[in-house]
Amino acid sequence: MDFLNFFGSLVVLVEALLGILFSSCVIFIYFSSTSDRTSFNLICLSRAINNIIVLFFNFLILEFPTLLLSQNFYSIKIETLIIIITVNVYLVNEFQTILIAVNRFIAMFVPLFYHKLFNNKITLAFLVALYLERGYSSVTKLWSLFENNCEVIWGLDRFSIMYYDDSCSVRFPTGFDSPWIVFLPLGFFAVTILLNLMTFAKILRFYLVGTHNADSESMDSIKNNIRLFFQTVLQDSLFFVDVLFTFKLSSMSTHRLWYFISTVFVWESIHMLDGLIMLMFSDRISVLKSKLGKKSSNRVSGRGNSEFRAVTISHSMPDIN
Repeated sequence: MDFLNFFGSLVVLVEALLGILFSSCVIFIYFSSTSDRTSFNLICLSRAINNIIVLFFNFLILEFPTLLLSQNFYSIKIETLIIIITVNVYLVNEFQTILIAVNRFIAMFVPLFYHKLFNNKITLAFLVALYLERGYSSVTKLWSLFENNCEVIWGLDRFSIMYYDDSCSVRFPTGFDSPWIVFLPLGFFAVTILLNLMTFAKILRFYLVGTHNADSESMDSIKNNIRLFFQTVLQDSLFFVDVLFTFKLSSMSTHRLWYFISTVFVWESIHMLDGLIMLMFSDRISVLKSKLGKKSSNRVSGRGNSEFRAVTISHSMPDIN
């Protein structure tokens, strides 16, 4: 028995179950109140669903049994289908980080047009467009691979995606050795950080300069805004960390343990932590507790803030929903 494969299967199982639990709680909180279904919450809902899809199909269905049995027991077409689809679902989450940053930027700098540019219908349209684009990419990629008998599998030697037929790597290069594999995500990361910093600076200026007599409600809003800022930065950094480890830092060592850490562990942790971050920074955790334990419902019945509420500027600024 390969000890690393067995140990890796346990790690994959635990992380996948935890990640699915965290993201399921995010979904549960969203649907627990019909009054809190804002555009920002809708994006968080989409991220949580995507996390569950990737964790369930790629890690629980594909990688966990493959590691546990130390062999690829699915047909190569099934493996190809799971790999291509889950990779594209994962990419939807990463594009959504920019969508969230733009959402907050518009609310802060052009507040009069915010509800016209980012209501629920428009946000849903953006999300549908993302899914359709990634769906089209998945279909065309699968068609090309199947037509040329160039299916991909998840290899146990380096815990990475590889062609079943080695000759396919010449006809369909992965491009993973290109510097753009790091620079492009870094560019996206820089844009989101810039937008978020500008947004946070606007929030601080409004509260510290524009508000002289802050009441308890305003102070609560400031705390929520600061919490949301750190949530955003943490979520935005996940994508770049994953790409950096998977395509660059993984080459630092040829040891299989390092390959497992830099590819499987890091990628799965991204989806687990994404759900955990949304849950931990939520101001509706008490609502989740009350739903699961009826005895505490009276203590939280007065809370009406959104669980994933974006920055709220009281009195003269619109809600970032």
